[in-house]
Amino acid sequence: MTLSFTLRVTFVVSVLVACLHIGQAWAGPHSTAQAGSQSGSGHAVSFSAEQVAHGAQIYAGACAMCHGADLEGGHDVPDLGTYFTARWANTPIDQLAGYISRAMPLMAPGTLPPQDTAALVAFLLHQNGVISATDAPLPMEEARLAKLRFPVPSASSVMGGKP
Repeated sequence: MTLSFTLRVTFVVSVLVACLHIGQAWAGPHSTAQAGSQSGSGHAVSFSAEQVAHGAQIYAGACAMCHGADLEGGHDVPDLGTYFTARWANTPIDQLAGYISRAMPLMAPGTLPPQDTAALVAFLLHQNGVISATDAPLPMEEARLAKLRFPVPSASSVMGGKP
């Protein structure tokens, strides 16, 4: 390689890295937009702070080993931020809870009791910018969860990445 070509490649790489850092700096404060507490059906999504705290403990013990400490995902495991919210947006929450209940955690599927599943869903909603309408717990009953939909994220939170 010639010195001129090496300098050009170094310059292009430097510009790309700078653009990446500028983009991340810009997206950071703009990515905190909440998905809101209204689900697609018009029913307000509510979960308690206690559920979120319990869900965080469950996540740390049963989910983080595959999905990452910050919900970032891994090699063959999807993130539980941008991808997750796009996948579940406007879907009845009973379907998400049912999936978690049947298929997770990967090493011991079907072992989470309903109250732990509800807490984990509350944690995931909270971590993805959903604001609870009240401090009432997210219900555990399938029929009640079927009336709620996973809120559609705002455009700024989708563009900016995981809130």
